[in-house]
Amino acid sequence: MDWYKRVPDRPKPLSYNQAENEPKTINQHFSHLFPDQTAQFGQAFLEVGQRDSAGQIQATPVCINHDVFAASLSDPGLGLDVVYFEPDMQFYYSEPFLNIYKPVSAEKLQGLYRGLLMRSANLQKTTNAKLNIWAEFRSDKNARLVIQRTKSILAVDSSFFSATSPHTRIRGIELHERVARRFVDELLVCERGQIMLLTDAFSTFCNLLKEHSLEPVKRADFKALVVPMIKQQFDVCLRNDLRIDERQGVRGWKNLRLSQTVPA
Repeated sequence: MDWYKRVPDRPKPLSYNQAENEPKTINQHFSHLFPDQTAQFGQAFLEVGQRDSAGQIQATPVCINHDVFAASLSDPGLGLDVVYFEPDMQFYYSEPFLNIYKPVSAEKLQGLYRGLLMRSANLQKTTNAKLNIWAEFRSDKNARLVIQRTKSILAVDSSFFSATSPHTRIRGIELHERVARRFVDELLVCERGQIMLLTDAFSTFCNLLKEHSLEPVKRADFKALVVPMIKQQFDVCLRNDLRIDERQGVRGWKNLRLSQTVPA
């Protein structure tokens, strides 16, 4: 799904009575399109005024502000929600229909930047100004510089996709942790004299992962996830010396049992 091709225009068409407020320069255009970003990072371009043959001053963009365009790649007003997840060194965008974050390449973000830039091309009255838009500012060099700045301006840390975060990404490792938390909170019951076997707990957890269309985990990974949660929740530790039906050295938890109710 080429989401970056479906970005809507935020500013509504100007009415007849608003015609005098229509942006006349490229900086006015981007200040109107991205008011928050230009307020924080400054004007989109350094402009130089030149007098044309009719005596009118024409503003020509000569230098680009990479920071304001980097910030503009994640703009709620345009339906854009992009983050750079530092632990994975990966860009993600929020899919609006599924409400889930999906990976997006730097090349697609460069295409989004070029598309935003081209919307201002019709404001340029002089040949030099149009040439700067088409050739200089749309160049691979400038596109890469914008995306490089985006890595710091739109950076998020590991808490953004943590197990307790409201943000969800596709196939994230934190999804297993969320299922593990529900397993402990909703399927385990503290009951004196009961024993929950490690084998039974692991089998139930794997079934939960299958129901949520998640990849299975190894038993060692299950223990790394669930054992600390059970200790915190019920203050019981995994034991290796339990005795059941004449069997000794059974692994499990004492005074815990699995409930019969499976969470939806």
